[in-house]
Order: sequence, then structure tokens, then C-alpha cells
Amino acid sequence: MIYRVRPGDTLYEIAQRFRTTVQNLVELNDIENPDLVEVGQVLVVPGAEEDLEEREEIREGERRVEYRTKNFDYIVVNGLLIVMFTDQDSYEAGEYVKVNLVKTNITNTPIKLSYKSGQRIELVAYNRGQRIWSWSADQMFTQATKVITLEPGESLVYKEIWDQESDRGVDIDQGVYRIQGWNVAKEVSDYRLDVFIAIE
Repeated sequence: MIYRVRPGDTLYEIAQRFRTTVQNLVELNDIENPDLVEVGQVLVVPGAEEDLEEREEIREGERRVEYRTKNFDYIVVNGLLIVMFTDQDSYEAGEYVKVNLVKTNITNTPIKLSYKSGQRIELVAYNRGQRIWSWSADQMFTQATKVITLEPGESLVYKEIWDQESDRGVDIDQGVYRIQGWNVAKEVSDYRLDVFIAIE
């Protein structure tokens, strides 16, 4: 199950609400500080894991594996619409995963975004709560601060590719993967988006 953190939520309260433990939430979502969850943060909550992983069904002696995936997510933060999606929800082994992250100013006034370096976005892939790939791991960025202004209605589109290899250069296994993405600008970096894809 996917849960988006609301104002006033704590990890303990979320765990109680969904009859799980703080430790389960920490491990499943790769949370570094259990005392700090941000409004708008997306959490995977155990107890409905069939939505995220393989589910086998037996029908008339035939084994069928069904995947449930979600290859689209969005959030609105201070007038900025941020959308992330992949071109498919399932992929063959070795097939490129194309990830798109789009930010759009949906207000009538300019929006300024502040960056510490040339990096604009980050993408991270997880399998069963374990981080296996980071888009920035093999990237180089200029170390210069910059402020970008988005005019009303203006969009910026980032298109990146994951080659289905881990950060160590090893081909990944079949299964369901969570790809988390966010814009690294100071004003919106706490807001994460999650999509789920199947590698078959």
C-alpha cells in the first residue's frame, strides 16, 4: 500500500494506524532518521505488499504470475506540479527503463528554484527496500549555485534512462522495483515521487 505523509503524522502513528512496526517502515522505505518524516513523503506500507510484488495465481492447473505496478506519480508543491512516469509498467530483462520527471509552474506568478550544483533531479531504484541504483552515481555536476525561474505555465522536462544495472554494474534480477525521484532544488527537495515497475 502507498501512503502519503500528512501534516502531524509521525512514523509511530503511521505504524499504529496500519498495524505494522516503525522498524518495518524504516526498512521498507530506506528511512535514515525515523524521527523525521516530511509532509508529502510517500511511504510503502506493509500489509498490502501484493500491490508491489509478484502474486501467483493457480487457475485450472496453469501457473500465472501477475504483477501490480504503478508507473505514474505526481505532487503539487507551492504551485509547482511535479510529475514522474516511466514509458511502460513492465520491462524485459535488459530493456532500458525510460524515466521522465516534469515540473510545471501552475500559478500566475514566477517560481524561483535554488540549486547547489548542476544537478537538477535525482532518481533512485529500490528492491524490497534496498537501494540498488542511483542516477547520480555515475554523473558529474558543476559545483556552482544557480537559481532557475519558471514563468507561469512553463515546464522543464528531464528524461533519463536506467539500463537495469545496479550501481556496481551488475544486471538486476526479475521482480518489482520502486523508482523514487525528486527535484533537488532547495524549495522542493523534501517531496519524493514513487513509481513501481516490473522486470520480467
